[in-house]
Amino acid sequence: PALHALYSETDPTTKKQADEWLTKFQQTPAAWQVSDQLLSSSDAPMQFRFFAAQTIRTKVQFDFYELPADSYGSLRDSMLNHIDRFRANEHQPIHTMLAIALADLAIQMDHAWPNAVETMFQRFGQSPESYPTLLEVVRMLPEENNNYKLMTDSFKRESCSQRLQAATPQVVQFLLNLQCPTMQARRKVLECFLSWIKYTNLQASDIAQNPLIPECFKHVVEGGELSETATDIIVEVLRMCAPDINLYQPVIHVIMSQLGGLRSKFEALLSRGVEAALESEEDRILQICRIYVEVGECLVPLVMTQCADAQIVSILEVILRCTDLSSEEISSIPLEFWHRLADEVCRHPETDVKIDQFQGVYRELLSASIRRCTLSTSQDPFQADDEIAAYRQRILGLVEDCLEVLTPNTALEHVLKSLLSGQQQGVVVQEAHFFVLTMVASRAEVRDGSVLWQLIQSLPPLISSSAPSETTEGAILHFTKKTAIELLGNLWQWVKTRPDFLRSSLEMISQLLLASDPPNSPANIVERTKQVQQAASMAFKDICVGGKHHLQDLVPQLTQLYVTTIALPIRMHLFIVDGIGSVVASIHHDEQFRTGLEQLVSPLVQGLNSERERPNVLSEILDRLTTIIRQIHIREGSAKAASVGALISNTFWPVIRQCLAQHPGDSKLVEKSCRLLKHSMRCVPDLFKPNLSDVARTLVTAFQQHQHSSYLYSAEILAHTYAKDPEIVPVLTELFNQLSSIGLQCLMQYKDKLEEITELVEDFFGMFERYLRFAPRIVLESPTLPPTMQLWSLAIFVQQKEAVEAIIAFIESVLSHISEAGKLGNRYFDESKANIGRMLQPHALQVAPSFVQAIFRLIAGVPTKYVQESIPSILDHIRLAFAQEFPQWLEAGLAGLPPSVGSKAELQKFGEHIVNGDDQRLYEAIQDLCYRCEQVVLRSRGQNDSNSGGRRRK
Repeated sequence: PALHALYSETDPTTKKQADEWLTKFQQTPAAWQVSDQLLSSSDAPMQFRFFAAQTIRTKVQFDFYELPADSYGSLRDSMLNHIDRFRANEHQPIHTMLAIALADLAIQMDHAWPNAVETMFQRFGQSPESYPTLLEVVRMLPEENNNYKLMTDSFKRESCSQRLQAATPQVVQFLLNLQCPTMQARRKVLECFLSWIKYTNLQASDIAQNPLIPECFKHVVEGGELSETATDIIVEVLRMCAPDINLYQPVIHVIMSQLGGLRSKFEALLSRGVEAALESEEDRILQICRIYVEVGECLVPLVMTQCADAQIVSILEVILRCTDLSSEEISSIPLEFWHRLADEVCRHPETDVKIDQFQGVYRELLSASIRRCTLSTSQDPFQADDEIAAYRQRILGLVEDCLEVLTPNTALEHVLKSLLSGQQQGVVVQEAHFFVLTMVASRAEVRDGSVLWQLIQSLPPLISSSAPSETTEGAILHFTKKTAIELLGNLWQWVKTRPDFLRSSLEMISQLLLASDPPNSPANIVERTKQVQQAASMAFKDICVGGKHHLQDLVPQLTQLYVTTIALPIRMHLFIVDGIGSVVASIHHDEQFRTGLEQLVSPLVQGLNSERERPNVLSEILDRLTTIIRQIHIREGSAKAASVGALISNTFWPVIRQCLAQHPGDSKLVEKSCRLLKHSMRCVPDLFKPNLSDVARTLVTAFQQHQHSSYLYSAEILAHTYAKDPEIVPVLTELFNQLSSIGLQCLMQYKDKLEEITELVEDFFGMFERYLRFAPRIVLESPTLPPTMQLWSLAIFVQQKEAVEAIIAFIESVLSHISEAGKLGNRYFDESKANIGRMLQPHALQVAPSFVQAIFRLIAGVPTKYVQESIPSILDHIRLAFAQEFPQWLEAGLAGLPPSVGSKAELQKFGEHIVNGDDQRLYEAIQDLCYRCEQVVLRSRGQNDSNSGGRRRK
């Protein structure tokens, strides 16, 4: 009934229920027999028999442990009979599923079926009718042995690998001798050959003499349905050669001899016109590009030593041509090759002559980069999708590689000449040069006589010029202005050397920042203005920061600008505040600094007083104050320090206290208030010290009312800043005990749903870690320490990255203190840390056994990638802290994993690696366990792939 419901019902709910029931059924022992019976039933519908084949495959993959050893042979014979019955084309999906299952079974049976390949040849290699079955099963064997979705023991994979290696000559010879009546049959031969090349080790001499290699080149040249598989084979052979090109010299010789025909075909395809060729033959060009780039990657050492050789030059020319094709997919393929080659060229300073020889290639590449960055004239670039922006960024990476070989100054000269010669080619070409110059010019040496100055001086008039808004051409002009603004910002090192130009540039940018669209402007025009102003605000900041020493007398005008532009979106306005703040912070004269700071802060303080009932506005004002104060770095005891200290104590702290009192429930305002408090404390810690008792009382009172995590973070900063001051330690002790008590109550209340309060979890454990680092005595004597450590086994299941980072940091800090005691006599032994560890050890011993079990429950439940990466480090800390107890705890943890994950022998192997292995062994064991558990969970949800695939290793 469930199968009928799945394949015949139209009601989605009924189909979903049937699918869920069948997924669970596949995981029962009864599924073995039912599937076998369905496959044997000639009158069962095709879909039912496909389900049965799929079930057999998943049972062999995950549940082989359910079978007694004496049933292996009958299962094998039954599956061989089944696959023989489903040879017809209309049964191909069932046939493929059974081929995968048979390959998996051969691996799982191991020594119980030591001659699996010979069995296949005996059973299916005697007549042409059964050759397709032989090819499909033989193809799957090496693929499945490297498919880590197959839950089998590692020693079984190893012995299977040895058997496949021994069978390689027989398989390859069969593939060579096979006469293929159809193209489809030939594809099966090539796919089988690809699988064995990919996952077994063929000898160099055998590959060099194998006629399938020239045949593959022939298929690529001729095109057709075999060319893709042929390309994959050639690429795989080249990857095999790359680690040792001397060993594989005969293979490389064969491949090089075939490149001439490939280049001729490449040129013939492009001879009809690049765009026409890409329109009709893009796949073929892409295949040729893949092969040439792989040849280049393989032969990088040879390219270095024989760069004048005609064949090497020819390879570079084709790859260069591919890089300059107007197909994002094709032109992206060579980027990694050019990066690697540039790295190799520059890694050997003794080969300066070689660098000179490669400069011509990289000049061409630089020109190609400009062309590839050129925008379409038929599309509004402001409306372009993210892929275009990402592609241009990748090309900018290629430009960076060109700088490494050419030097920034040479590259700058080349781009400027190109810009001069391309001025008649339209605004998109100009924009592409500006875009490339954002990378090139910012790296080049500032020179008085450089032609770049002419360009720099032309930018403000260009940026200030008006452009039509409604047309695509107008949009491109506006986008060019935006890129010109970004370029100007990147050229701050040049601009700051000419104070007059510096000021005029800021004036021009200021006009842009003050501009506004007419009322009721279309959304695309508003978005365009927003992007231009965003670029302008960033350029404003860069130029202010770069030229701050030349702008100090302009502080009143700059302050006026930031007041006038305060209506801009906060993320833009913060760039303006940042720029002006850097100018004020750089003023050396005490009175001028005080006046400048006052001019900068006064409008904001007025806003705080007038906007008391608007927490969103208050948050943005506090953001601006924080941006200002974190720019200021002053010497303790100086007049400037006194000015800032007075401002913070008399203005900032009362304002923060007022915000917390008036809007205690607004998490955003609380976060901004605490952030300003942090930077204020750090700016003048000595002068802020008298406020600390008041700060502590305020934090506790506020945290009692609303458990915002920001209060805990503020306590962390207090410990970091004042833990060494004995006068403040009592304040910190009371603060920690009060906050940790309130926080612990909240965590206990949410212990089964910590994911709902991840920010509080993050800062609660962050506070414990920070206090343990800077004020350990406070933590050790706190009554909240033991119950907090008991929370480890629950908290480790939190998946939010920042929260789990804080949890792990505290756990590892505790464990590293404990393990320090075991380093007595070590040269780097830390007595103080060891003493703390001895006091922590009894608490940790209480929670560690259940915590280890929790870690393996976490692994079984498939944690996030970040947590998976962190688990080896946690276990390493536990085994160092509790070397004697750890093996027993680990055994209990491994026993809790699902049975499909691994046999007893396999889990024992994992245990040995985790207990005794080095860091790499430990890491690999945990990654393998995580992957296995992930596959088991996906299978139980019905999300496991129905076809061969998965994580593979060569």
